[in-house]
Amino acid sequence: MGKRGAKDHSGVIVAIVVIVLIVIMGYTAGQREELTVVEKWLGNIISPVQQVVNTGVTTIGDGFLSVFNVNKIKRENTALKKEVEELQKEVIEYRLNRDELDELRALRFALNYVDDEMEYKSITASVIGKAPGNWFNVFTINVGESQGITNNSFVVASNGLVGRVYEIGGNWAKVVSIIDNNSSVSFQILRDAESQGILSGSISNELTGYMFDPLAEVVVGDKLITSGLGIFPKGVPIGEVVDVSKSSDQLLKTITVEPSVNFKSMGKVFVMTPSVIYE
Repeated sequence: MGKRGAKDHSGVIVAIVVIVLIVIMGYTAGQREELTVVEKWLGNIISPVQQVVNTGVTTIGDGFLSVFNVNKIKRENTALKKEVEELQKEVIEYRLNRDELDELRALRFALNYVDDEMEYKSITASVIGKAPGNWFNVFTINVGESQGITNNSFVVASNGLVGRVYEIGGNWAKVVSIIDNNSSVSFQILRDAESQGILSGSISNELTGYMFDPLAEVVVGDKLITSGLGIFPKGVPIGEVVDVSKSSDQLLKTITVEPSVNFKSMGKVFVMTPSVIYE
């Protein structure tokens, strides 16, 4: 026990001596250009120990800094992702609002198609449902009896005739378009009011028809508008002739027409109701 205590004391004494010598060396080294033999010997022993200690401290410090930087980057990435998501939402909302505004502006031109001889109440409506398939041959809008819609109402888009209302609810109505096989519309050639005929929809969603006068001149590229016969007023664009042919007995001149309205995409429409009926 005594020997062990003596060793412990001697170890402490040696450690104290080494520390004192290191301090002395550090103090005197700054004032002298050369070290003594003992100082060099102690330096050779202590330098590796100092290097290991310094390396360890530096490594630990770098480790703490790395962890701190990684956490900081993660927080910044999370914040940036949230900001990007918010910006994307704003862009989508802006585009939707802009597209809707453009659509409404375009619809104003549709009012110029309606004949001034009869007054109409115009109501903007949104399409809220459609029949299965790619075409808007039958669809539902978000206005109805509560807004004054009647079975005499017809529907137009920014570039032409869409169809007519055929079923009404309190705040909704169903529309059958001119490309549906249950629809028909009388027309005249824009350049010649005397050249008239009738068009019908089909199961293939095409507009086909014939001229009342088989001798009437009609060519590919002719623009067609409503003639005013039936529920549709005169002057609403219908489409453009893309094919002309004659029946085998030469009694009818048939035509195929490309509609002015895109019946594959429809968002907003104008519902036109005669004001006399509305009142």
